[in-house]
Amino acid sequence: MLHFKIILLTCCLLLSPLVYANERLYDAFIKEIQQQETRDSALQKVDQVLESGLTPEEIADVHHKTTVALKNGFQLEEAYKWAERFKQVLLSHHLPEYEAKYSLTYGDLMLKEGRFSDAISYLNLAVSQLSALDMHRLLSHAYRFRAAAYKSNGSYKDSIESYELSIEVAKKYELPDLQVSAITQLADVYSDLSLPDKALELLQQSIAVLKSQKQENTVLLGQVYYNLGGAHQVIGDHEKSLEAYQTAYDYDIKAGNIVYSAYTLIRIGREQMKLSQYDNAQASFEKAFTIFEENEHTRNQGWALSNLAEVKLKANEKAKAKEYVEQALELIDPVQSKVLYQETMTTYAQIVLPERADFFIQSMEQIIAQDEVYLGLKETALRVLKDAYSAKGDFESALNYHLQYAESKVSQLEKEASQKALAYQMDTEYQKNQYELQSLKTQRDVELAEQRVEQIVTAAVVGVLVVLLSAFLLLARNKRRALELEKQLLNKTLDLKQQLLADISHELRTPLTVLKLHIESLEHNLVENPKQSYKVLNRRLDTLNTLIKDIYELAQADTGSLNLALERVNAKQAFIGLVEDIDDFVTDEGLEFNANIELPDELEIDIDVTRFAQVFNNLARNSVNYTDKPGEVCVDISYQSQQIQCVIEDSSPGVGDEALGRLFERLFRCDKSRSRDLGGSGLGLSICQKLVELHGGSIAVAHSELGGLKVSVIIPCE
Repeated sequence: MLHFKIILLTCCLLLSPLVYANERLYDAFIKEIQQQETRDSALQKVDQVLESGLTPEEIADVHHKTTVALKNGFQLEEAYKWAERFKQVLLSHHLPEYEAKYSLTYGDLMLKEGRFSDAISYLNLAVSQLSALDMHRLLSHAYRFRAAAYKSNGSYKDSIESYELSIEVAKKYELPDLQVSAITQLADVYSDLSLPDKALELLQQSIAVLKSQKQENTVLLGQVYYNLGGAHQVIGDHEKSLEAYQTAYDYDIKAGNIVYSAYTLIRIGREQMKLSQYDNAQASFEKAFTIFEENEHTRNQGWALSNLAEVKLKANEKAKAKEYVEQALELIDPVQSKVLYQETMTTYAQIVLPERADFFIQSMEQIIAQDEVYLGLKETALRVLKDAYSAKGDFESALNYHLQYAESKVSQLEKEASQKALAYQMDTEYQKNQYELQSLKTQRDVELAEQRVEQIVTAAVVGVLVVLLSAFLLLARNKRRALELEKQLLNKTLDLKQQLLADISHELRTPLTVLKLHIESLEHNLVENPKQSYKVLNRRLDTLNTLIKDIYELAQADTGSLNLALERVNAKQAFIGLVEDIDDFVTDEGLEFNANIELPDELEIDIDVTRFAQVFNNLARNSVNYTDKPGEVCVDISYQSQQIQCVIEDSSPGVGDEALGRLFERLFRCDKSRSRDLGGSGLGLSICQKLVELHGGSIAVAHSELGGLKVSVIIPCE
């Protein structure tokens, strides 16, 4: 008996380390695969972990985390294999939590592959599953991934709604990192809609949130600055775009996201090309190529080489450009990476034409024949076809493709205007819904007040019934009157909003009608000078763009969402800078400019310099547009009684007494035909008034002794 106990004890001692090791093997794997520096090591022992005696939940967890790690590391082919293995596990075991995770992971995997419609289907399923399971963090991810798929599929309205749902969930359940991710990507949508002001506002908001956190989130900061670069790129500010991309690259390196840093390097190189920094651009593309090569990203190696070919083409080194682009075409799969392959082919054509003209004609005609091809690639293909047919001497076909290219540019401008109108419409609908909700809330408050009066009357003592009834009825009547007044004010505000929309529709109708007439004239060859017609079309579209931008800013001011980025600055230096900004603009237009600034050297003021520059630019533009030449513009800035007074005056012609009192009315123009010719929206002074009032100041207009208009802006100094 004693011998048996000894043997049993020995067996237990021998087996216990094995069990303990198996348990620790799974735990160690989970820790390692979640860390960037140990992830590759964890992936090498996945099969060993799966053979260590795990529960069905643990087996599913290993498959899920492995698939996610491969997906995030852009090892997409391996990720698909593990996703299939993950699916087989779920077919064998009913695990609702992991079924939801599978839908989310597989949807994101297809998003990265560019299969946007399929991605939306899986992500819709993930949203439904995660909502039912109250898995809030992953639900915010699902909304955000779905929004990205909608955006890539061209469904901007659905994309914005999905991003807002992601933000709402993250905010409700206190997930600041996911909130910032969604806000940042929503800003990218507004950049695509050519609303960079909205995008920049959201991105600056994200940066402020991230920098207020105790622990620096380098991954998110890299993402935010990457999108900030994209927003500056949309408005053509390539210097700020480059600066933002370089900051994003620094954060990518700090976070250990080497592959993402290579993507950022490509963006850096593109901006350096725009700034004619060709040597720097070449260095950026070469560095990106090295990173992609070290991480075995064949497709992206081709992407980097294609960009290097463009640099060499810009430098007129066609032999080297041809070498790079031919290497790129060997690395890019024409089926799996169709768009990149086609882009590279267009670059190749620009390098070697007129050689192989027939080959490029066939390739480019295949591109433009596709149902789904993004506009920039189509336009490049049309230009290549024009050059190829010209090289062959077929000038009739060349002219045909040149005309198609011109029509495509007009279509692009119309689409941009339509996208801006869509974004403004969505914002207007949102504000209208807010007014309706407030009205319903007011009505509910009235009903609750009536119920409280009835309860008090029922519970009152008979002896004091008359007194209490009179008092409570009086209170209820007064409150109801106050609530009804509030409701009337809200309805009046809504009526004003609808009236503004009607006025805007009227303002849009005329330029749109002109655009339509010009396009029909071009379509039927009724104009003698098509180039002049295209210039008119561009000018009219610029007018629409200005009107939509001004309306959007006023809508922000009306709803209280137009915020100032106040900073404490030296008043004298700030206003010297503001005056210098408009000096060249005024003198370039043939007007004399005089400025007098008398401010104390030590005076400081809280001001949003960018917004105040907008005020000065609007006032200067009004003076330039409505002052006859030769003429003059005078600026006088002084300090008295703890106030800074800015006076801008111009020479004749002036404004009539009746018109003077209406200059701050929206869409009001003294000379409507002249204002439209100059691109005026009739909203500039209204925007100035809102921005000055946000600074706690005031703005007024009067007749100028110079014969024109005098505008006085007063800003308090504490």
